[in-house]
Amino acid sequence: RPLLFPDSGCAIDLLVDETDTLILDEPLELEAIGNRAEEELGQALAARAARGEILHATANDFFLPVEHLDSASRKWILTAMNDKPNWLEARVEYDLGGASLEPYRGRADALAQTMKTWREQNLSVVFTTDQPNRAKSVLSQIEIYPQEVVPEASEGKPWGEPNGYLVSGNLGGGFVLPNHAIAFISDAELFGVARLKLPQRRFQEGAPVATVLDLKPGDYIVHINFGIGVFRGLTRREVEGVEKEFLFIEYAAPDKLFVPADQLDRIQKYLNPGDDNPKLNRLTGGEWQRTLGKAKEEARAFARDLVKLYAVRKNVQRTPYGADTPFQTEMEQTFPWVETPSQLRAIREAKNDMLQPYPMDRLVCGDVGFGKTEVAIRIAFKAIQSGRQVAILCPTTILSEQHHRNFVDRLGSFGTRIGLINRYTHSSERREIIDALKDGSTEMVIGTHALLGKEIQFKNLGMVIIDEEQKFGVKQKEMLKELRTEVDVLTLSATPIPRTLSMALMDIRQMSTINDPPPGRLPVRTFVRQYSSEVVREAILRELARGGQVFYVYNRVDSIEHVAEKLRKLVPTARIGVGHGQMNEKELEPIMVGFIKGEIDILLSTTIVESGIDIANANTLIIENADRLGLAQLYQLRGRVGRSDRQAYALFLYNRNLDASFIAAKQRQEEASGETNKKKKTMSEGALARLQALQEFSSLGSGYSLAFRDLQIRGAGELIGAKQSGTMLQIGYELYTQLINEAVASLKTGVDGQPITADTARDPLESLTPLPTFEIPVMAMLPESYIGEQAQRLFYYQQMMSSRDQTRLGEVQSEIEDRYGKPPQSVSNAFAVMSLRIRGKQLGIEKVDARQGKVALIFRNLEDIPPRLFVLLPKTLQGSYNTRDAFMFPFTGNPIMAVEALLNAVETCLKQIEDSRAALNL
Repeated sequence: RPLLFPDSGCAIDLLVDETDTLILDEPLELEAIGNRAEEELGQALAARAARGEILHATANDFFLPVEHLDSASRKWILTAMNDKPNWLEARVEYDLGGASLEPYRGRADALAQTMKTWREQNLSVVFTTDQPNRAKSVLSQIEIYPQEVVPEASEGKPWGEPNGYLVSGNLGGGFVLPNHAIAFISDAELFGVARLKLPQRRFQEGAPVATVLDLKPGDYIVHINFGIGVFRGLTRREVEGVEKEFLFIEYAAPDKLFVPADQLDRIQKYLNPGDDNPKLNRLTGGEWQRTLGKAKEEARAFARDLVKLYAVRKNVQRTPYGADTPFQTEMEQTFPWVETPSQLRAIREAKNDMLQPYPMDRLVCGDVGFGKTEVAIRIAFKAIQSGRQVAILCPTTILSEQHHRNFVDRLGSFGTRIGLINRYTHSSERREIIDALKDGSTEMVIGTHALLGKEIQFKNLGMVIIDEEQKFGVKQKEMLKELRTEVDVLTLSATPIPRTLSMALMDIRQMSTINDPPPGRLPVRTFVRQYSSEVVREAILRELARGGQVFYVYNRVDSIEHVAEKLRKLVPTARIGVGHGQMNEKELEPIMVGFIKGEIDILLSTTIVESGIDIANANTLIIENADRLGLAQLYQLRGRVGRSDRQAYALFLYNRNLDASFIAAKQRQEEASGETNKKKKTMSEGALARLQALQEFSSLGSGYSLAFRDLQIRGAGELIGAKQSGTMLQIGYELYTQLINEAVASLKTGVDGQPITADTARDPLESLTPLPTFEIPVMAMLPESYIGEQAQRLFYYQQMMSSRDQTRLGEVQSEIEDRYGKPPQSVSNAFAVMSLRIRGKQLGIEKVDARQGKVALIFRNLEDIPPRLFVLLPKTLQGSYNTRDAFMFPFTGNPIMAVEALLNAVETCLKQIEDSRAALNL
């Protein structure tokens, strides 16, 4: 920029060596793109000047003349049209004389004739494929048996095999070079579609999730023993002559708590699905214990429902599905992309479920556009190949239409009869589909909740696929719950489940996650801006200039036509279509079809496009009044763009003035009715925070991080029920889902193993047992003089506390030393103590007190300790003795070494007991 750098330049200036080469691909197009970019920038700068902004640069300051491309000493010019700009000179021209090929799928005779012609012309033929077995099968039908070669191994050898050569490779399309006597045939010609194998990209997952790692003073926390308080920061205090670091937590006035930093594992950041602040607990009075007890009972009740469903499904028997048929293999090979690793894993897991003697209930969870539909297509076809019918349930009409197109496109050529039932289906056609389902002549039906009606009957329903189940109503969810005990169910979800709750559900319901972005996919670049007509116009023009299309979302039907008129004035040349849920089929269908075919440039709609519209050419999304939409809606809408290898953009626009007037009007209305709602006063602030979260988490696969940042991505009430959601508010999200997880695991033992009831199940809090408490008179901390920033000290304390084995703890120690240098003794002590605490927990120890010249070792549950330990330990460690509930060991010198010696002795004794039990087969 002129203000920062007086001299401008470009990448070509880096080509300083004579051997450096500049390759210009279609220079005429490059010239046109450069001119268009310069023109757009000029228009944008002019618009800013018209608003009264002072500009310090012109468009010329950002662009060098296009003729500068000719300055490179060594150039290659690639062009299909044999044309170039006047300013570009070429000393030598090569005419490759290439031509593309027509597809031969289903036209074996045409391929045989082409091969015969090429043989007569002495052309060598190379078949490039990443499906060699399938290619050989197709070619054998016309008695062509190519020789398999590895390009590196065949260098220098003559090319003359009459049947051609088979090379493992990947091309977007085949071509023939007559001047060079060679032709290349790719998967696109052999199978009608190419499997584009693009390099995998690695993406950042966004910023860290909202956990204790990013605690800031003023944040709400949950202490497992004391409840909800406010974190005020780290502080240092001297205890019995030893300086230690503490977390200062305020509870309901006047209560305060100082928690040693080495007990950070007992603290969680408070997360809840609403905007209200939680009620602070008192340290006395037993309020937190009562709340926690109630939460445990509700967690058990919720788990009981899940386990009951699990037990019923275990008792339902059905004939396992068979192995994949040749048709299954052929259908799967028509997938135009190379599957991602997690996509293949999900397919494998679902197919394995189908081989079991009881019904499948699998959830496939993955980000928008990550390939869940392909999993459904393959599983549905496998069910049909086994003679069973398939029903696919969609929450919206548009999504059902989209799925119908996709399934017909993939399965129609294999003779699969697929029906569609939604509100646009004509009554006579609907009747035909219903009759065909009843007599079995239609193998698959796709539709909305209308498929759950009593009039829909199947001859042999075997599989139900549910897309976005959480968007169905309560009544439909109950019907779906009943289905799960009768048929195989595959559920697709683009809205992620937070990790802790997914652990609970995985015990009851099989779950697969697809977390790899498709090859070549780029993350959607997300911007949050205050609304202005210039921003809208520039974003639309940029997309249209590159031949793309635009989604424009405005979620008010009563004024959507006014927005359409505004867009027509802003971009007069654009073709605009308007669609919303109140339109009938005859009105809406032409709009959607026109947009899909590229006949409409801008689709102005309500949020009905949230799911179901999959258009690779639409790569700009503009949402007006985005602050009035929930995070889940915004996340789904953003998934409408970026479904190809082109860079996509999402623009979330808000209007502060409108928000302020809206809030003021609501406040006047509430005052007039005698009601107040404090929550409305902060609506704009909260909405803006949601938009900023989406901008922050713009990476592929970042939905999982978003699920922690804002539980509205899933809706706690929708996911686990409104009653449970209320309890979650009282104890925090993390603790509640941990209780559910443990309750499910405990009750499920009664289904898979020994009988167990909710009354005899172990306490859900048992699994949350923290590391042993260590009272050791040594300075063991991360001092401020070593790690200056409080946030970083908290981070590394948490990393230490979360280390559940010595290997991970060693990695954390190495990372700290690598980043901050040689540690002081207090840091080495902290890691030594942490290592002992990890060992102590594994031995069932609750507390170690190494003060006053002796080590006291207290076990969590003496009933779990072998009585022989009390006999063996004093013999193993000289000087040790036991009291009623503890082992004692007098020491002099370093207390850490004394504790280590005692733990070594305990480990030795327990191993002796275990070995003797094994010898006696006990």
